[in-house]
Amino acid sequence: MAQIQSKNILIIKAAIILLVCLILLIFQGLRKSTDREIGNIFIKTKGETNPDTNIIIIHFSEEDIARIGPWPIKRNYYALLINQLTKTGVKKIGLEIFLSSRFVTQSVYDNLLIKEIEKSGKVVLSCVAGKITEWNGQYFTDSLSYPSPKLLNEDIPTGHINFIKDDHYEVPFSLKQSKLDEKAFSLQLSGSELEKKSIIVNFISSWNKFKNYSALEFAELVYSQSKELKQFENKFVIIGISDPQIASSIQTPFDEQMPGVAFHAFALDNILNSRYINGKYYDLSAIIFVLIILGFIIHISIYQRNIIARYFIFGIAVILLSFIMTDILFWKIALSFFFIPFMALIIADISLYFIQGREQLKGAIDEATALRNLLQAKELELKNLQKEIKDSGQESTQLVEKINSLQSDIKKLRGSEDDRFEAEIKISSRVENFFGIVYSSGEMAKAVELIKKAAPTDATILITGESGTGKELAAKAIHLLSKRKENKFISVNCAALQDSLLESELFGHERGAFTGAIADRQGRFELADQGTIFLDEIGETSENFQAKMLRVLQSGEIEKVGSTKSYRVDVRVIAATNKNLAELVKEKKFREDLFYRLNVINIELPPLRERKEDINVIAKYFLNAESSDIQISKAALQALNDYRWKGNVRELESVIKRAVIFANSEKRNMIRLTDLPTEIIKEVSYSFEDIVLESLRSKKFSHSSIVETAKELGNINRTMISENLRGLALKTLVECNFDIEKTILLVSGTDDDDTNERVRSKILTFISNIENDLKKTEERDFETLKKRFSSKYKNLPAKFHSYLDEVIKWKIHY
Repeated sequence: MAQIQSKNILIIKAAIILLVCLILLIFQGLRKSTDREIGNIFIKTKGETNPDTNIIIIHFSEEDIARIGPWPIKRNYYALLINQLTKTGVKKIGLEIFLSSRFVTQSVYDNLLIKEIEKSGKVVLSCVAGKITEWNGQYFTDSLSYPSPKLLNEDIPTGHINFIKDDHYEVPFSLKQSKLDEKAFSLQLSGSELEKKSIIVNFISSWNKFKNYSALEFAELVYSQSKELKQFENKFVIIGISDPQIASSIQTPFDEQMPGVAFHAFALDNILNSRYINGKYYDLSAIIFVLIILGFIIHISIYQRNIIARYFIFGIAVILLSFIMTDILFWKIALSFFFIPFMALIIADISLYFIQGREQLKGAIDEATALRNLLQAKELELKNLQKEIKDSGQESTQLVEKINSLQSDIKKLRGSEDDRFEAEIKISSRVENFFGIVYSSGEMAKAVELIKKAAPTDATILITGESGTGKELAAKAIHLLSKRKENKFISVNCAALQDSLLESELFGHERGAFTGAIADRQGRFELADQGTIFLDEIGETSENFQAKMLRVLQSGEIEKVGSTKSYRVDVRVIAATNKNLAELVKEKKFREDLFYRLNVINIELPPLRERKEDINVIAKYFLNAESSDIQISKAALQALNDYRWKGNVRELESVIKRAVIFANSEKRNMIRLTDLPTEIIKEVSYSFEDIVLESLRSKKFSHSSIVETAKELGNINRTMISENLRGLALKTLVECNFDIEKTILLVSGTDDDDTNERVRSKILTFISNIENDLKKTEERDFETLKKRFSSKYKNLPAKFHSYLDEVIKWKIHY
């Protein structure tokens, strides 16, 4: 299956977002419940805000009704309550309890109640509306039920206590019924005139945050003439029922059950402080959220690095913006049109990631299957040939050569098979880490033992061994084990300095000693006084320098360049070389007397190929140093063990670092053969592309060679064959420094003109496809072009992507 192109992914994601939005428009229950739940999370995250202290609630609790009742409470009690509140100097009294005219037994107290209401002049009674409808921005009701005092005295102010419940609680400020126009209870209490037709109530805290008293608690204040009564002065007082068995209740972000009296207290708070929720931006916010998400989809399709971080930053930014709009500006916004599409986008991206990963895995499995099929075919062919020799009783040169070739092929194919499995590196208890020298072999153990014996002395030491065996580590170990460990360890690479500079570098110089010597300078020997100096590559020095070096070792004195004065220094000398100094002495290229002075104690470090049991433990050490979770395949580890390591441990370290980089670039946690240099793996295994190339070569790159090779390797996808050929061609082109003729010859593997012409045609087609796409755009920024050319990468195995990068860059600057 071909990987999904970036352009198609963009279209798919956009379609998913639009589909989710359509679902939200159709299924309004889902949208409303999402808005409500997310809104509640925002409100709870912000926390409670103290409500207006000018509002006080007096409520009849279950206990109050039990003691004062039964329900309904006699209206003379309300008259008494209004009388006492009026005496305290309240600003307004709202009686949220509906005084129905149906209670005949209560009507005998209406006159007393009306008298107190009229006397107070501050009371607003509640009325109840029937069914509410909205038309053209106005709210209408089919009926209005007024309290019995209002029926007896039309001048008594009233307000309706109805609200519209949706995913919020909305209070219509005016309800029209016939010629009547009834204000909302909270609006009537506030005495305000607002142009708004309604408000969405903003529940900013638990209702218990209001100053509130039960009816009996207030009675106790009056009876005791408490000073606390002074706080009622110039306040809005709302009287209602808190007994859940009588009064209806609603759920808010801060209360599971909030009585109706508190609802109207919050509505009054919102009106007085202009902190009601504004719903007029809801539709606009839905459109903006959808556009923001679509913009984000385009953004991540262009900038594909750090996708998780971009998601996180985008999500946090929109959440903060939403938080400001809902909890600071008090806007009602379409949160569902961001959060549900955003979650859908995350799920889509995760799904696409796994789909593409599965496609890549399928490609790897197809390659592995092809290699396994070929291995089985070779093994069967070998078995038949061996049987043929056994049955005939004689060996022909041709058959023996064929068997040897098959055995070599089988070994390489098995190496390819082992490349799929993780190697288990067992670390024995004999493994040591001696000042950075990791070993378990007896050869290195002998060298380390000699280091331990020689270190405490002041004897001059000569460390010999091939390049990369760890001579400087050994020198540092000697210093750290010596009595000079508290003083300096100075390292000098003699081969890196010209002979004219080496003397000045080691012994120092006087001002004016030569052109450019503008000040006195200490040499390395002087800096290393009381410590250790390490002279690496001592075999690369001139005879003149060797003579001066001999004097230092004999007398312990140095003479700065340009000076006639000698300076005594106390320095231990450790020299190192990868050359055979004894042979150089014979060839008169190294002073014999200096050689004997240096070679007081000789420590020879064995090359890596002579301590192969150390390769696994050193490889593991370097792997852990690079990444704690990186592993290595069986085949790759075997390749490391089979290689001769001319550069020794230093070369092994470089190979491991390179392999980790390559594995990480393909998001693998296992180093495979393809991550190792060609010179290490060329005799170890067949890669899939090698087999493809061998098959195509055998068919002389004919028109049908792609199809035949796919069939030969187990009827695998032809695209795999053609894309591996493209990858090999690009890789060879880059390695040949874009020399097309040389590339053609290396890919074809023959001098046959017809075959080379066919290869030339294929390679030029690969290149011209890139050139044609470049002509279609004036863009020349590589990262931008790479995203636009994503289709060129879609089927190309990941191991060839870096080579395609280089070819595109070549053509950009061509």
